[in-house]
Amino acid sequence: MMETRKLQLIGGSSYMVSLPKDWVKANELGQGDEIILEVEDKVITLYPRGFKEDLKVSKVEIEDLKRYDEKFLRRFIYALYIQGIDEIVITDKNLNPRLIAKISEIVKSLIGIEIIDASDKVVLRCLTVTDFDVYGVVRRMTQIVLTMIHTILDAMAKNDSSALKEIRNLEVDSDRLYLLAVRQEHRLVREFSSPAKWNELRLILGIRTVAKLIEEILDNLENFSKYVAELKESKERDTLVKFLQSLSDAFEMTSRAYFNSDLELSEDSIQLLERIEEEMIKSIEGSSQYRLGLEALLSACRHIKSIGEIALNKSVRETLKMID
Repeated sequence: MMETRKLQLIGGSSYMVSLPKDWVKANELGQGDEIILEVEDKVITLYPRGFKEDLKVSKVEIEDLKRYDEKFLRRFIYALYIQGIDEIVITDKNLNPRLIAKISEIVKSLIGIEIIDASDKVVLRCLTVTDFDVYGVVRRMTQIVLTMIHTILDAMAKNDSSALKEIRNLEVDSDRLYLLAVRQEHRLVREFSSPAKWNELRLILGIRTVAKLIEEILDNLENFSKYVAELKESKERDTLVKFLQSLSDAFEMTSRAYFNSDLELSEDSIQLLERIEEEMIKSIEGSSQYRLGLEALLSACRHIKSIGEIALNKSVRETLKMID
């Protein structure tokens, strides 16, 4: 709801504006209570003392889980986690040791959240520092991509199918990091909701998109490792190795462009990825496993190019901000 209020001059040097009565009552404020003014450029945000502290630690109580199968419980707990909630209290009347064991197993796949009470209720608490560097999480995800690529290349060079099966562990680690990145993005969106912080908000939403693209790239690489493990033709393997190495170089370039807000490097990476994509499309003919592997790399290539486009837009936006 938006209201218009008029400024009043008091004492010849100070200005006053009245606060909505409903807002004052809703926040249980009275005469003499302190109001915090957060001044940023041309925007002033008002909030009661203690309001931001309440935002930092959020709690929720779940009295009815609705359903108890593991798939639903996993999706439900993941959804609560990524909302940025710090403490989840489950008091469902049907809690029993088996259900608690299911919840405990699900929680193991989330970074920083632990069961701290499992008596007549289940209390899940996030023990991670809330203001961690979300860039650091995404940077770690990019490192996992490069590690996965190098692991696949090494396994293909040694014709070691067993090493390719270990790729799954890296993909699981990336999933956990992605959920952590989304969780922090939700928290920061709440913090940067004022108009004065819309630039920061756009940046946070951009990080969320990059994290999702990296997760998709890792999924593509995991699928690629499965297809290449069954590939027999050496010529086809050599072709896939060439494309994978090219993608590794392009991904490294794109990551540097994104984190350093490098406009020219962003454009160079996009053009490189366009050339790689064209070469892949021309080389699509081959055995079924080869085609599936190449399609997985082609999908990864397009996701990397999307990151390059985000890096370019980020670079341009930051350049405009510097001029301003």
